[in-house]
Amino acid sequence: MVLAPLVLFVLILVMVGFAAVVALALLPIFGAAGEGVNAFRERLDAAGVGRAGIPHLPQSSTIFAADGKTVLAEIFLDENRRYARIGKIAPIAQQAVVAIEDDSFYEHGALNFPSLMRAAITNLIAGDIEQGGSTLTQQLVKNVLIDSPQQTFARKFQEAALAIRVERKYSKDHILELYMNEAYYGNGAYGIQTAAETYFNTTARDLSLRQAALLAGVIRAPGAYDPVAHPEAATTRRNLVLERMAELGLVEPADAAKAQAMPLGISKDVGEFKEKVEPFFVYYIRNLILDNADGEFDAFGQRRIERVHTLYQGGLNIYTSLEPSWQEYAQEAVDASPAIHPGRNSPDVSLVSVRATDGAIKAMLSGKNYDRDQYDLVWRGTRQVGSAFKPFTLTAAFEEGFPPGKVYSSRSPLCNLEGWRSASGCVSNAEGGGDSGYLDLWSATQDSVNVVFAQLALDVGPEHIVDAAHRMGITVPLDAVPSITLGVEEVPTMDMAAAFGTLANDGKRCNAWAVRRVEFANVPKDAPKDERVLYQHEPQCEQVIQPEIAHLVTAMLQRVVCCGTGTAASLGRPVAGKTGTAQDYTNVYFAGYTPQVSTAVWVGFPDGQIPMDTYYGGSVFGGTVAAPIWHDFMVRAMAGFPVEGFEAPPPPESGTVPGVVGLPAEEAEKKLANANFTPIRDDVHSFEPAGTVLAQTPGGGARLQLGSAVTLRVSDGKGEPVVIPRLTGLTQAEAVHRLERLELVAAIHRVPVDDRHLDGIVVDQSPIGDGSKVVDVGSTVTIDVGAFDQGNGNGDGTGEGGNGSGDGTGEGGNGSGDGTGEGGNGNGNGNGGGDKGGGDASPARPSEGSVRRAI
Repeated sequence: MVLAPLVLFVLILVMVGFAAVVALALLPIFGAAGEGVNAFRERLDAAGVGRAGIPHLPQSSTIFAADGKTVLAEIFLDENRRYARIGKIAPIAQQAVVAIEDDSFYEHGALNFPSLMRAAITNLIAGDIEQGGSTLTQQLVKNVLIDSPQQTFARKFQEAALAIRVERKYSKDHILELYMNEAYYGNGAYGIQTAAETYFNTTARDLSLRQAALLAGVIRAPGAYDPVAHPEAATTRRNLVLERMAELGLVEPADAAKAQAMPLGISKDVGEFKEKVEPFFVYYIRNLILDNADGEFDAFGQRRIERVHTLYQGGLNIYTSLEPSWQEYAQEAVDASPAIHPGRNSPDVSLVSVRATDGAIKAMLSGKNYDRDQYDLVWRGTRQVGSAFKPFTLTAAFEEGFPPGKVYSSRSPLCNLEGWRSASGCVSNAEGGGDSGYLDLWSATQDSVNVVFAQLALDVGPEHIVDAAHRMGITVPLDAVPSITLGVEEVPTMDMAAAFGTLANDGKRCNAWAVRRVEFANVPKDAPKDERVLYQHEPQCEQVIQPEIAHLVTAMLQRVVCCGTGTAASLGRPVAGKTGTAQDYTNVYFAGYTPQVSTAVWVGFPDGQIPMDTYYGGSVFGGTVAAPIWHDFMVRAMAGFPVEGFEAPPPPESGTVPGVVGLPAEEAEKKLANANFTPIRDDVHSFEPAGTVLAQTPGGGARLQLGSAVTLRVSDGKGEPVVIPRLTGLTQAEAVHRLERLELVAAIHRVPVDDRHLDGIVVDQSPIGDGSKVVDVGSTVTIDVGAFDQGNGNGDGTGEGGNGSGDGTGEGGNGSGDGTGEGGNGNGNGNGGGDKGGGDASPARPSEGSVRRAI
């Protein structure tokens, strides 16, 4: 009885002390009512709470395929959060959170004074902050705006002051929305939307009563109430939430009891560690944005750290160019190839396909099994492409004025080329030794003749080839060496697909791109574009080579597919492309295109320049390994496209061959080269001054396609002169025998004669044989040999046994004679008469209209 008054006295002292502490703590706040708004703001600013805006919560970003629906990946830093607007959160979930976290949230202001008093008494007795009494708004402020974890009176005042400002700035619904999205729900799930997906494979909008109660209960202590690690504690906590909701009249008691009796119902794989390898395309997208090499993605931030936060925490929807079906086609084409083994220690594959008209990347395969190997074989991984580089040489050549009819020797190996650098000093064709004569660029491209392109590269200049390649879409540095034409430089598969797309697009280069548009996921679709869209791709296209040159190169590459080394790539529609095989079979290639799509395929060992002939047991080429993969992919990718043809190339230009016989060889070659013909020198023994052009084929005045070969016979100055003998009057056999003894060549022409005695007799020769003409050994002498026809008996009194008389018209024969024939019965109008006419019996010459026939 004595202690009762004492206890009451102590209790009164405690309450008075509590009131004093609370009054002192909250004096700056309530005193503001008498000081005015400005003074109140000054006090808040002095307390470090001048800013009360809730910053954007870190939100995961989603990368979509071209269809805008297929999710390629969700990316985030340490907080996997997908933001959900209040209208997309089930009302039952909102009620569950309010019921267990702050059941009078919608009735009180920023502070709940009854709760504050209960907490203050507890803390005062303890002499420290042990109980918060915080409202839902205060918890949001504490989690988002206050850095210090210390439980001090100063921090509690700051929390209260900020809560007041937050409630003045945001509506209750907005604060609840922020709270439910900021909260951590365990097992890596931040925010109500991610939690719904993680635990129930559903959305925040579709949560049921028991699901909502579980998630609401987890917020207070995600570790203690983890439904995976502690299912019993989670169940008890969930049931408490359901009970509280029933007490508040938010749900019917029967419904609450029914939900309490049900199991947790979480997904079976919740909490399991899932080491999922992102597709290579996602890796490419992430690094493309973060590197921001050309400033295209400045909208994500000027500094890399800013771009990291925007990309991984900005809550973005990233729409890309990738076609999921095409990606499947690429993988299936590789899997179906008999040349590609699925194991590690075997050749690998890369494939990139772009839309030629704007550069959109539609498929990107970096290895036959990227999930396992994670090789970058298409972007930063560069490889030799072999002869697939030759189209850049052709482009440069045509830009420099070389005609497609230009010819070069195809002899292989070809050594001692001035300016050519290689270990052996020679260049060889893929098939080894051989000589098909002189080939024009059409044939050399069709059959991929290395020695021709080596000579062309030297003439064009490697620096021009490098320039053409860079303008067309090759982005990596290239060494300006002649062997670049054979594909010794290493380039990315992506660059090759883009560069060949320049040819398909009539010489207009469109930079390869993968990101079409980036939007903020939680901004309404009807919001202004500048608020909703962070980035929008604008095609970057530029005319880098003349359309006529692109058409010409394309026409030449069509012959590769129809009739040359790339026939395995034929699709039954217009296709142009080029095979490639690197030295020692270390890399094989095929890059090709239709008017709509450009695709490049590489095959080789991923670990370096390792010859593949040992693995395959023989020679391996781009046309036999890479081209079939290209075909199997493209035949499916092109199925939905209309068949289109390429623009026709410009017609070949012709010119008149200048006459150069008698000129010094150097002058003759320069004269032919200036006229855009290819001089081919053939040195022969001759007594003429060394270096003198003795003959040319074709001769001066002929019309030929520009670039065609003109063969020059050039004197070496070492021959012996031969005097042309007189051959007229000899038989054909005698004349030929005499020429052969002098090492001359006979060209025999048969000409009609009226006199049978001249049949088989040389009646004329060229050059003349009067002793004044000298020629070289091996020169040709043309002899005209008479040919008598029995139907030609009527003549000018000539013709043995003829009964008619002629007046020189010779109506019965093909020619008329101006002399007398031997022993004729008729009279000639010349000197003959009787059996043997008088006068000079000189040989008859063919008439002016006669035709020579070559034998």
